[in-house]
Amino acid sequence: MYKRQVLIFRLNGASDEEAQDIRDLLADNALDNYETSAGRWGVSVAGLWLVNDNDKTRARELIDAYQLERQRYFEQLKIETPPETFSDRLKQSPLNVIFYSLLAVTILFLSLSPFIKFLSE
Repeated sequence: MYKRQVLIFRLNGASDEEAQDIRDLLADNALDNYETSAGRWGVSVAGLWLVNDNDKTRARELIDAYQLERQRYFEQLKIETPPETFSDRLKQSPLNVIFYSLLAVTILFLSLSPFIKFLSE
C-alpha cells in the first residue's frame, strides 16, 4: 500500500535549537521522518516530513504541545527579564553608545545636507 509523505514542520525561520528539539521529539516517539533542505538557492521546502501519513495527527499533537510549552517559557522569560533601556546600555558600554550615536548623526547629516543647501539657496 502506498504511504503518502506529509510535511509536518517547516524549518524556514525556525531556530537551530527548535529544529533540533523537533527532530528529537519525532525520533523519541518513533515517528519515521526525513529532512529536506532549502537547496542552494533557497527555493525548495526546508522541512521535516513524515514517512507515514497515518502518523500526522500524533506528530501534530506532539509538536503543538512542544511549541505551547516553548511559548510559555519565553513569555515567562520576558516577564522575568525586562527589556534593556537606552540608559542601561549607556551604563554598560558608554563608548559604543557614543560612537554609534555619532555615526548615526553623521549619516543623517550627510544624507540631509544636499537638501538643506538646496533650501537655503
